[in-house]
Amino acid sequence: MKTRIALIGYGALSRIFLNAFDKNLTEYYELNGIYSLPMPEGQQPYRFYDSLDDLLADKPDMVVEFAGGGAVRAYGEQILNSGCSLVIASVGALADDELYARLRDAARANGCKLHLPSGAIGGFDLLRTLSMAGTKSVSIESCKPPKGLNGAPYLNGRELSETEEELVFEGTSREAIAAFPKNVNVAVATALAAADVDTTCVKVRSVPGITRNTHTIRACGDFAEVTLQIASIPDPANPKSSTTTAWSVAALLLNLVSPVQFF
Repeated sequence: MKTRIALIGYGALSRIFLNAFDKNLTEYYELNGIYSLPMPEGQQPYRFYDSLDDLLADKPDMVVEFAGGGAVRAYGEQILNSGCSLVIASVGALADDELYARLRDAARANGCKLHLPSGAIGGFDLLRTLSMAGTKSVSIESCKPPKGLNGAPYLNGRELSETEEELVFEGTSREAIAAFPKNVNVAVATALAAADVDTTCVKVRSVPGITRNTHTIRACGDFAEVTLQIASIPDPANPKSSTTTAWSVAALLLNLVSPVQFF
């Protein structure tokens, strides 16, 4: 029997995921439908729900979120309390310790799972391994073109230079996601995998002319020192996000049903 999934959100990343889903996952998964606000106009190839209650009434086994941190806060606990597992693309929402604890406890109480995909980065297996023995230090530096950062609350309407590189932000993961809520989910994901949001150091750089978002993670533990660098192509429809994020959700779902699982 196929696993039944439903989506929240029908933006750029959701559409990339649906392409990956059609190519790689239909043997194992069935798509119930999508809940999106606003409802898309015109003829669509998918079923759309009028509300989250309608989505849950269709009894999916798993819900996949592509709608932003607000959707995680609004719907996450209700989804898990219904017994559905939840995949969160907007991992930055979990910088809220209280929300993270509620979602974790709801998943435990209802026999389901809260899945955090690697998104635009990777190396969660190694970061989790280091964390078991106690990670001594963790940092992530993200470099993006100015247009991928403009509009963030931290900038207060300031437009970044199209000619000069700039260190735009330096602080903790908790501070970074408040400053750049649509840009640094990777900082929170790194922190949750390796340490915590208050000790993980984050730098955000604006680099004019680059065509890829680059992320460099450095972690030090008792038995290993790790440096990971990822360069991912921004989503053409949404330069604040990486195409890799959507594909990582598809890869997570494939790993869950595979007879050989990669940690």
